[in-house]
Amino acid sequence: MDKIQEKKVNDIIHTIGLNNNLRDCEVKEIVESQFRFMYEEIRKMSLDTMTGEEIDNIKTNFFFKYLGKVYTSGEIVDKHKYRLQKSKEERDEREHNSI
Repeated sequence: MDKIQEKKVNDIIHTIGLNNNLRDCEVKEIVESQFRFMYEEIRKMSLDTMTGEEIDNIKTNFFFKYLGKVYTSGEIVDKHKYRLQKSKEERDEREHNSI
């Protein structure tokens, strides 16, 4: 986010705070809390040790007002694991070749 966008966001946060008799930090906390909750719940799941079938059986979806639904599937996680493994191998190869 560039400085102009950041200024606009801070102005909106300030306006919401004024309208609701809240400090700016309290408004930011309210807005960020839903995303923090999602992050903490996903971290509890330890997706990196689960199989695709186990992930498909999880019934955890996150709904955000005005944003939509955030969910995952075993296929998506498997693709992500594959990309992470591939990038790790490439990084290790580059480090080995640079020695």
